[in-house]
Amino acid sequence: MFSLEKAREAGAAAARAGRVQPVLARIVADGDRFYRGHEGGFPADDVVSVSDALDAIDGVRFAGVTSFPTALFDVESGAVRTTPNLRTLTAAKVALDATGRTGVELNAPGTTSTAMLAMLAEAGATQVEPGHGLTGTTPWHAVTDLVEEPAVAYVTEVSHLWAGEAFVFGGGLYVDPVLGRTPTRALVVPAGGGLADARLFDVDMPAPEAIDYYATIPLEGAPVRPGDTVIMGFRPQVFVSRSLTVGIAGVGGAPTAGVPWSADGARPLSLTDTTGGAR
Repeated sequence: MFSLEKAREAGAAAARAGRVQPVLARIVADGDRFYRGHEGGFPADDVVSVSDALDAIDGVRFAGVTSFPTALFDVESGAVRTTPNLRTLTAAKVALDATGRTGVELNAPGTTSTAMLAMLAEAGATQVEPGHGLTGTTPWHAVTDLVEEPAVAYVTEVSHLWAGEAFVFGGGLYVDPVLGRTPTRALVVPAGGGLADARLFDVDMPAPEAIDYYATIPLEGAPVRPGDTVIMGFRPQVFVSRSLTVGIAGVGGAPTAGVPWSADGARPLSLTDTTGGAR
């Protein structure tokens, strides 16, 4: 929660549903770091009175404090460092504990990996986000072999050929620029073939300010055809994508595709849904 006004709205909705919603207070102190557009929150020095004010709202219960990011990748050292935000959270928890509160959650998201858990726990963190640690795609994973292995791919196909290039369908080509604009490459698998038949190409990705209708692959005469499968690896942000997400089971030997999901977590419409099962 960034404000008591929104806490009251959440409390009213929770009360209508017959429940009490635990909430975290977003807090901020001088020197904390935020991405542009992520700023805001309650003054950290007021955390005790804020916790009491939230508890006084019908339908919500103060559960703890949060900030973001509490850890960031440092390009110069090639490692992850905690931010001042984490110290702000730790100090807030000390102040809350001193009032006799128990079970205060300290939510500390940012650049998650199991390699960071001990450091975060020592600072008092009780919650982290799975985030890109789940798919092995934090900036740290790009430069260091960590426990989590990269486990996400963008799969598309060749739409058409033009002027010596293959145009491949977009819709999910947002590459999170945490390391700047890094090169992207793709495996192109011929229709009916397998990975043994794949060829590796450089990819010209759409500009960040452009709609990602297509990416293009300079072919230099390679025998690529419309319908060929294209596999890319990069750090995505699914919530800004209009492509579908599919989990893969059995990657140890017998992979099978799961159910596709839209970026908002909903099941996408199928042809049966739109035709009432007539076709």
